Amino acid sequence: MLELGLALISRYGPQDQFTVKQVLATIHDLRLDGRFAAYAVALYRREASSNCVALLRLDQALLDSLRADIAQYLFAGDSSYGVSDVLSRVRTSGWQGGPAPDWMANKHGRTSL
Repeated sequence: MLELGLALISRYGPQDQFTVKQVLATIHDLRLDGRFAAYAVALYRREASSNCVALLRLDQALLDSLRADIAQYLFAGDSSYGVSDVLSRVRTSGWQGGPAPDWMANKHGRTSL
């Protein structure tokens, strides 16, 4: 989810929603599992388009259903989420203390930590 979202923003800039072709091309380029493309589209798109139907057989009713399923798990049932909401849920906050991932390399100045 994070990898796909960050790649979409990197490629196409921040948007309220991405096109089906943008999502599918990014899934392909990242070599992600295409079996979950409909869920990826539901994460990053609110409105069904002609490409949703033509490429994924994903009409508005099915898209709404997938978004509702996702919303139950990630957004307390609020299916009005957008791209920024998805990314804010999955962003990591970085190092939280404790030993660095490779403390020996860090000790010898081979990392940026």
